[in-house]
Amino acid sequence: MFPEMLPVFLLPIFCTLAFAADGESFGETCLGKFSTGTPGFVLDTDDSVQRGATFLASPNVTRWTECVRACCLDPHCNLAMVEGPHEELTHDCFLFDCLYKQSFVCKFIKKDGFANYILTTVSNTYLSQRYNPQDTDKPPVAKPGPTRVIQPNETLTLTGIESADDHEIASYQWSLVQGDSLVVLKKTDKADEVLVSNLKPGVYVLQLTVTDSSGQMDSANVSIYVLTAEQSTSHCLAPRKTGPCRGSFKRWYYNVESQQCQPFNFGGCRENKNNYLKEDDCKNACDGVTAASLVKPPSGRGSFSHGNCKTDCTGSHYKCANGCCIDKYLECDGEKNCDDGSDEASCASIRDKFGRLLDVQVEKDKVLCTDPPLTGPCRAHFKRWWYDPYSRDCHPFTFGGCDGNDNNFQDVDTCRRACHGVTEKDVFSRGLFERQEGDHSKSGIIAVAILLAVAIAIVLAILGYFLLKSRKEQPRHQAVSSNGSTLSTTEDTVRLVYNTTTKPI
Repeated sequence: MFPEMLPVFLLPIFCTLAFAADGESFGETCLGKFSTGTPGFVLDTDDSVQRGATFLASPNVTRWTECVRACCLDPHCNLAMVEGPHEELTHDCFLFDCLYKQSFVCKFIKKDGFANYILTTVSNTYLSQRYNPQDTDKPPVAKPGPTRVIQPNETLTLTGIESADDHEIASYQWSLVQGDSLVVLKKTDKADEVLVSNLKPGVYVLQLTVTDSSGQMDSANVSIYVLTAEQSTSHCLAPRKTGPCRGSFKRWYYNVESQQCQPFNFGGCRENKNNYLKEDDCKNACDGVTAASLVKPPSGRGSFSHGNCKTDCTGSHYKCANGCCIDKYLECDGEKNCDDGSDEASCASIRDKFGRLLDVQVEKDKVLCTDPPLTGPCRAHFKRWWYDPYSRDCHPFTFGGCDGNDNNFQDVDTCRRACHGVTEKDVFSRGLFERQEGDHSKSGIIAVAILLAVAIAIVLAILGYFLLKSRKEQPRHQAVSSNGSTLSTTEDTVRLVYNTTTKPI
């Protein structure tokens, strides 16, 4: 009897061991997906959220491995940050999504006592070093701009103006990678631009390929989300939501009653989809939308305002304590949408943990000097200065006039005073830095250079004409030397054009 009963008797033990083995396997697999970030840096929470980073959670853990595993359980999590060295017990765990519109928007400041772990695929894409800094001819960097969200049948302008090279970009080529083949791509008079039209609801992916003057190439994709009526409901009809946290971040939402995009103060966590960083983003997504033009989502598939217990919860849902599902954007909206009220139970803790991050004392006066120079998407031409912590000096660059950052000074003396003492040790990632480096010229600036060259040629022709005429009228006058002022002025002008359209060494 006993031998026959032995397997049954040991079954709970075997099940427990199997479960533990599965858990250990999951933990090992999870940890293998993350890379250790530069130690001694803390997230600049204020600037990161301002740029689009999302605070996901702050679970209670005792070790760094538990924090990383918690990150693995959230498909949007790509940063796990803990307070305290990973060899010791952890005080706090913070989980973030650092990606916004296909850009890595998290920013870090030197601060002892913190460790961070970044999803390796994200680290390799956005933080890894792409080339040897000593290379004299680096490959170009294609930048097709951020993800776009628009209404159907709108015409969209895509630009590669922020693409960079240390010498010159010779060509820009746009192509459709994913989406309805009936979409129309039309080049404009600007080399880096393309007009995209005949867009129907769905997802489109376009690729920008840039080639530099030496034939080196780089490609990058940009996604376009054309909203369906159901998607527009959550993007444009959702009420303004401040959230439970107590930060202050300017955002925009679409007011369907006034049919206008309006600003509001966002607390910093638990936003809904009607939450935009820029007014233009809001207008592109919701312009012209009315309540009458939209449809309610099908029952059991979309938003559940009062809980649905007959459908498995997905990534777009919040799972109540009783197992029912609600739309995840209803969590911490000030109303109990779960029958058991669990969607409001942890909001105070979320608020306190986020506030803890905002209160971390850091020296922010020098962090601006570790930002890479940003020309921005506009086409103006302002000469500015940026600080390079690797060369420990300031260099000129051309600023387009919008969407830059604070490493942008009017003159070299101001730049040097502001950033004195900042070195490469203050930079979190060389790879993130170098992705913004390169030739800060644009096709528009190249066009200006060509026009200037033509103007110079005309001026020289006129000067030459009058010079010859003067010689004929006064043959005894001495000829102008090849080293005379006219030639020197021309060389200075050409040098000025060259310096404003190329990256300084």
